[in-house]
Amino acid sequence: MPVLRLLLFPFSFLFGVIAALRRKAFQKGWLRSETFNVPTICVGNLRAGGTGKTPLVEYLANFLSQNHQIAILSRGYGRETKGYIHASESQNLSSKIMGDEPMQYLRKFPNVAVAVCEKRKIGIQNLMEKNPHIEGIVLDDAYQHLSVNYSLKIVLTEYHRPYFKDFPIPSGYLREFRNASKYADIIITTKCPENLSNKEKEDFIQKLKPQPHQELFFTTLKYHTPHPAPHTPHFLLITGIDNPAPLVAHLENKFGNIYKLHFPDHHNFTKKDIEKIIRLKEQLGGDDCTIITTEKDAVRLQAFDNMPKFHLAPIEIVFLEKETAFKEKLLSLLHQKHA
Repeated sequence: MPVLRLLLFPFSFLFGVIAALRRKAFQKGWLRSETFNVPTICVGNLRAGGTGKTPLVEYLANFLSQNHQIAILSRGYGRETKGYIHASESQNLSSKIMGDEPMQYLRKFPNVAVAVCEKRKIGIQNLMEKNPHIEGIVLDDAYQHLSVNYSLKIVLTEYHRPYFKDFPIPSGYLREFRNASKYADIIITTKCPENLSNKEKEDFIQKLKPQPHQELFFTTLKYHTPHPAPHTPHFLLITGIDNPAPLVAHLENKFGNIYKLHFPDHHNFTKKDIEKIIRLKEQLGGDDCTIITTEKDAVRLQAFDNMPKFHLAPIEIVFLEKETAFKEKLLSLLHQKHA
C-alpha cells in the first residue's frame, strides 16, 4: 500500500464506520425506511465512479419496458436544479436540468418515464402519484440511499477493479466497507474479458465471497461501431467518463492510433473546451478527422451550437452466462405485484 494510502487509512476507517452505523440505524428502525407497493429495483455499487451502472440501467429499461410500464429514477448527477423533476413535465430539457444520464435514458427510451430526485423516497412517491399505472421503478445509483426498502438490490463490481481489493474513501474509492455488499440480492461483475475462463471465474468468486442468498452474474461490455460509421484516416476521442480505457482499447483495435482528449467524469463542458476541440480537429486533419464520443458525453456536447459534428460509440452490457435466469428473476419480481 502506498505511503499516502497508509496515512489516510485512519480517515478511511472512520468514514467506513460512519457509513456502517448509518446502515445499521436503518436496519434497526432507528431511522425510517419505507416499503412501496410497486416493485423497486436498486442498481448501485460500493465504489465511487463508473462500474457500468448506466449500461445495466439501460438493459433493465429496454427489457422490462417491452411488456411493462417502467420508470427510471435518478439523482441527476451534475444537474443545476434541485428536487423532483419529471421529464414529461419540463420544457427545454437539457443535462443542466436533468443530468446527463437521465437525458440519455429519456432519448433512448421514450416509452419509459424518467425522473430525477436527490431523495429517492420522495422521488418514488411523486412518480407513483403522477404515474399510477407504473409496474416497476429502476433506481440508478441508489445502494447507499437507505430510506427505501428496495424489492431487489443489485450491486456492481468491476472485474479489474473489484471492491474486495479496495478501501473506503479517502485512502480508497469505496463509499462503505466492502462487507456492505452482503446486503445485495444480486452481484454483477462488470467489464469482464469476453473469453473469461471457468478457472478465472472460480478464482474471482473465492475472493468475492458472495453470501449464500446472493446470485452472481458475469458480464462484459460490447462496444459497437461508431454511428454513423466514420470514413477518415484520423480520429479524436472525447470522453468525460470515469474509466475510458476499455473504449480506447476497442477503438484503437478497430481504427489504429487515435488522439484522446479525456475530461473528468460528468465534466461540464465549457466554451473553452469546445474551442480546444475545434483547434484539435483542425490540427489533426480538419475534415479528415472524425470526432468520436460516448452517448453520455454527447448529451452535454450537443448543447453547444459550434460543436463540430461527432460520431457516437454506443455500448451495451452482455451477460457471459445465465442471462435467462436473470431475466426470469426480473419478471417474477414484477409479476408478484399482480399475484
